[in-house]
Amino acid sequence: MLEELHIENYALIEQTSVTFGPGFNVLTGETGAGKSILLGALGLALGAKADREAVRDPSKDCFVEAVFSVSPEEEAALHEIDVETYDGEVILSRRIGKDRTAAKINGESVPAPRLHAAGEILIDIYGQKEHQSLLKKANHLALIDAYAGKELTGPKAELSAAYDAWRELMKQWEEADIDPAEAARQIDYLTHDIETIKEASLKPGEDAELEEKYRTLSHAEKIREGVSEALESVDGDGGAAETVERALRALSSVSAYDEKLSDFVSTLTDAEGLLSDFNRDLHSYVDDGEFSEEAFREVSDRLDLVNTLKSRYGRTIEEILAGLEEKKKRLETLSDLEESRKVLAAKLKKAEEALNETADRVSEVRRKAGAEYAAAVKKELSDLAFLDVKFETRFTRLSSCTRNGCDEAEFFIALNPGEPVRALADVASGGELSRIQLAIKAVSAGASSAGTYIFDEIDTGISGRTAQAVAEKIARIAGKTQVICITHLQAIAAMADSHLLIEKAVVDGRTLSTVRLLTEPESIEELGRMIGGADVTETVLSDAAEMKERAKAVKEKLRA
Repeated sequence: MLEELHIENYALIEQTSVTFGPGFNVLTGETGAGKSILLGALGLALGAKADREAVRDPSKDCFVEAVFSVSPEEEAALHEIDVETYDGEVILSRRIGKDRTAAKINGESVPAPRLHAAGEILIDIYGQKEHQSLLKKANHLALIDAYAGKELTGPKAELSAAYDAWRELMKQWEEADIDPAEAARQIDYLTHDIETIKEASLKPGEDAELEEKYRTLSHAEKIREGVSEALESVDGDGGAAETVERALRALSSVSAYDEKLSDFVSTLTDAEGLLSDFNRDLHSYVDDGEFSEEAFREVSDRLDLVNTLKSRYGRTIEEILAGLEEKKKRLETLSDLEESRKVLAAKLKKAEEALNETADRVSEVRRKAGAEYAAAVKKELSDLAFLDVKFETRFTRLSSCTRNGCDEAEFFIALNPGEPVRALADVASGGELSRIQLAIKAVSAGASSAGTYIFDEIDTGISGRTAQAVAEKIARIAGKTQVICITHLQAIAAMADSHLLIEKAVVDGRTLSTVRLLTEPESIEELGRMIGGADVTETVLSDAAEMKERAKAVKEKLRA
């Protein structure tokens, strides 16, 4: 869930830190106070496009940081996009400067798309933009698949594998669909390439060994000089070995007179042994070393050959050898094209049958889930003052399968008695879409790993009993996951577990927006303002306090 949002130098906000709690967080304030600004700032931290026009003071950096505590499900999803958590938390931040922007996760710089991907895992935002997304039938199938959950996981994995197998055979079939003249040309090319690679007798890892030998041999003279100097210093006349031997003889001759000298004798004996081993090994290195011009030329020529083959057939020797096997298969296919096409046709037919069979199993699961999903959404809509609503999921079969199957799904709805069901995009108004969206969110909530839902303008076009129904629905969702809701309606605000107020004021000739968490009495006073406007009387405050108490009782019942 979102724990804290820190904002500096963004739009009307100079600097503020907003702390969010679990459950239902409500943001209220006068129109124009900056509620949308808060979401805009959060959007930056979630990877939205940076707009320098939103920077309050162009001479300073704009900075936004969002701190999240993550669930095991969110942690697993973040791990899949190479985002790690620390002590159960992840921090997303964005800085907008005069010349550049910087995106970070846990203090490490990342591309903005990575920030966006992490944000999609952590937060679901529902507003007017998402209303439009709901109208696109391309998104309806994804909602049903998410609702089907684990029941669809296995069949969809089989479908993906069947599609890939079919697609690979289709690729081979298309490659085999060539005229004899072109086949003959390809045979010539393949034969030449295969012989060239085979003649080279490449071995995996050989290029690294050759490069190491080349580095050594290309510095042979320097190595020879260094080794010779080392041998002279150790094994030459007056060298280290002779000096240590002389010192050892001198100490050994007097050690019998003082026991303390025996330790020094032992140390020198060890040193003499080490120098002897060193001399032997270094002489062996010189004797075994291939420092001839002929050896250097052989390594250089072999390395040139390997690099030439890598430039033509693959970045590594392993890639070249893998490509060799592919070329052999292709040559075999072209050498007997007619027979190869017969074999491919049989394989392709079998693969297509397997694909269709797997797609049918996926369709069967989807249709069952689609019916259950429609029934669940209809019940939620009934709770939201759609008293005689009809909601259906309709499937159509695509002319050809994709990796996602052969299905297309679309939601149909009738909002009033006697009306025929029509496509969702053709029926609902803005206010109705808000409630439909909320109903779908209530049904789909378990399918999302996001620990925070944000509802922006969910109260568009509603009031009275409908507003109360919406408030209760959001409060029920907030009993399972964190909800942040921007609202103008007192019925929704009364349900808050945490009530945040956004205020605007003029300071030193400039307009500033601030955000603060309200105490219980302050929350009741803000509810009174929402009920009575500028005239907040004792009666209005009493009504607000009563509304707050009723909301508490409703929440306890909903979350029991």
